[in-house]
Amino acid sequence: MATKENILKGFEQHNHEFQLLGILLQYPEKIDEIADTLELKHFLNPQAQLIYEILLNQFQENSQISRTKLFLRLKKDGIIKKPEETIELLTSGFNTLDELLPTIDLIKNNYQKQLLLKAARRLKELVDKTDLSIGDYQARAQDIIFEATNESTDTEKHIYLMEEALMDSFEAYIDRKHNKADVGLRTGFISLDNLIGGFKKGHLSVLAASTSMGKTAFAINIAKNIIKRNVPVAVISLEMDAQEIIDRMIIQESGVNGWKYNQGETNEEEDKRVSRALDTLHKLPLVISDERGLNVAQIRARLRKFKSQMGELGLVVIDYLQMIQLPDEQLHNTARAVGQVVLQLRNLASEINVPIILISQISRSFTSRQDKRPVLSDLRDSGNIEEVADGVIFLYRHAHTSAAAREKAEEEGTANDTDVIVAKQRTGQTGSIKLYFEDEYIRFIDPENLSLEESLPNV
Repeated sequence: MATKENILKGFEQHNHEFQLLGILLQYPEKIDEIADTLELKHFLNPQAQLIYEILLNQFQENSQISRTKLFLRLKKDGIIKKPEETIELLTSGFNTLDELLPTIDLIKNNYQKQLLLKAARRLKELVDKTDLSIGDYQARAQDIIFEATNESTDTEKHIYLMEEALMDSFEAYIDRKHNKADVGLRTGFISLDNLIGGFKKGHLSVLAASTSMGKTAFAINIAKNIIKRNVPVAVISLEMDAQEIIDRMIIQESGVNGWKYNQGETNEEEDKRVSRALDTLHKLPLVISDERGLNVAQIRARLRKFKSQMGELGLVVIDYLQMIQLPDEQLHNTARAVGQVVLQLRNLASEINVPIILISQISRSFTSRQDKRPVLSDLRDSGNIEEVADGVIFLYRHAHTSAAAREKAEEEGTANDTDVIVAKQRTGQTGSIKLYFEDEYIRFIDPENLSLEESLPNV
């Protein structure tokens, strides 16, 4: 049976939690402010947690709290022995409202320390009881530490009155007017940038198409355009190795025939162009992971590491969705599992505050349609991509839909025309633009870029 000394000992061990309850009983009108900041989980003492839960339930029932009802509830449940002494200890001291916010901060800080201690124990158990590769240990360890440190301890609310929200929006508008704000990461294709306004920080954009439409080539093209502005880019390649990616960038940059480059049959003039491309590319901020079979946790760990190493990341490219390893327990429902992967990657984009381009295949359902241009419903076999993603961009090359279409396109000179279809854009326009794909250089050309280059004076 609990004695007064035992109750006092419990109060001393978690003094700040009981101090807060005392403030709450003394100033019941503060329940709204406290309830919006502290959850039950923040209370480490079981008795303090129980009392707080009772008071919250009272408030939810009739918008007020009562120490008398608290006493009757404690007495009825019998969980806390000697409820009279507990109530007396809670209400005997005098607390001022000046102590409210510091007490809340102390409770949340203690909770955070407890999370770190649990994380340390989990790390020890992970090493003691499992046999994983070093890479898996690192990924799991980073997840454990992130979970323990990701919860903010400040009391600032993400709630805004109209006046506050308007002021923030107006300031952002003025910053954009004076080029002081990030309005989106430009892709280097003028037509596409004019349509989408660039890729936004924290957004997940899905780049999807059927086989052989040039998804990876387009993403590499965008990545090269961006690193040439000294903006760091990370590529998570689950299909191609790093050398293949770099070879494509060299071919795109040098304008040397890809087949001749890969076969080592370039001439002296082409070798000079390759050399100049190497000089241009070698110091640019690009990092590539080309290990296959990664899961989302491992991708997250690598991107955190890359961001730390490079100081910042301007863009992440993940190639491609269907190659990401799914949890074994979810393999019976692949569509749902893939949908969860997309959601996790969208959360990751927000977490590291970087735009992510996620390359994806589309279903074969389009083959039965007369108009084979991809639409959002073509993504449905891959979970709920169209609902979760902030943007969806399709590539479509009509000449690649059938032998007859290719023959006709070659006759018309449109075999390499590519429609870039922006089917969803959370903060921009939808629509389509047309690019030209140069097969021999594995790169896309924007007519708008060519028009701009032609208008520049010769120097």
